[in-house]
Amino acid sequence: MKQFRFRLEGLLRMRKVEEDRCVGILRAHQGAVADAVQRREQITAERDRTIDALRRLEQGMLEMEEILRHRRYLITLDNRGREIDAEIIRRRTELIEAQRVAERAIRERQLVERLRERRKEEHRLSSRRQEVRDLDEVAAGSRIGKGAEI
Repeated sequence: MKQFRFRLEGLLRMRKVEEDRCVGILRAHQGAVADAVQRREQITAERDRTIDALRRLEQGMLEMEEILRHRRYLITLDNRGREIDAEIIRRRTELIEAQRVAERAIRERQLVERLRERRKEEHRLSSRRQEVRDLDEVAAGSRIGKGAEI
């Protein structure tokens, strides 16, 4: 029986490489989003600690310079928080696009793999048909040979 050979094996390998590349990019974007979210949580926690410290200051002796320093720091934290929020939105948008690209690469690879499986099944069926034809010819030849001996 003739060995099955998929002529588009090179294309399939290229599709797998492309899929791996896209999935790697997707994972990088997922990490970037997670990192930005974590930084935002840290900013929020620092802001909460600063507000608590400011409240303690306001309950005790008022040192204006200390209060102003805390308020300026709060403004800085708020600004940094807004920057990180914008970064999170941008990175999530990039993540969504990377997901689309990765999904497309996966579908393209799966398409070629399904084609390979269909071709492999067609080859298997064709080989079986050829075997049956060959066996029929052998059987027909042996019947003819027996009839000539009589």
